[in-house]
Amino acid sequence: MKENMRDILIQTMFESLYHEGYNASNLNDLLKKAGTSKGGMYHYFGSKKELALESMRIVGEGFIDRFWGGCFDRYDDPICALEAIFASLPRATIMGDCPFDFRYGCPLNHMIQEMSALDEDFKILLESILDRWITLIAENLKKAQSAGIMEASFEPYTMAQFIVSSVEGTLTLMKVKQNIKTYEENTALLLQTLKVLAQKG
Repeated sequence: MKENMRDILIQTMFESLYHEGYNASNLNDLLKKAGTSKGGMYHYFGSKKELALESMRIVGEGFIDRFWGGCFDRYDDPICALEAIFASLPRATIMGDCPFDFRYGCPLNHMIQEMSALDEDFKILLESILDRWITLIAENLKKAQSAGIMEASFEPYTMAQFIVSSVEGTLTLMKVKQNIKTYEENTALLLQTLKVLAQKG
């Protein structure tokens, strides 16, 4: 990411959203960390909310396309792609130098739980990011069906929803238990289930 003030504000806000949440994020502290003033922020964003929405959009869409989409691009079989995704997620970098951290769970789910029932703009954005994630998986499942790699009997979008729901539930459990074994056991079982339900051979 190019190191200009707009990018720094987006990254700083994302880290605050991920680690503290929207309501607990103090704008003055955030601006001090970013090395700018309210005037500097207002040059790019009209409010804390606008900055937070743009931060979640850039990070959410970017991580889905780069991390999830990148793995699916490398494998013809979506099950193999998911195995690679689950193996590398604990070491993934979400944005800049901010790592994925099981202590805080999934940043998308974190914001959904905090803001989707309270603010319509957040709800619309977070739902669109979630739909982008589900659609990406569904498209790759459908492609594998067309190539004869996966069974044709299941509906790709429904299966993709099941995968995302399972992953998000696993990350929530991991956040509570603070034990990577929970993540490893659940993702292994998810892969086994998908092989039974969808994979040929």
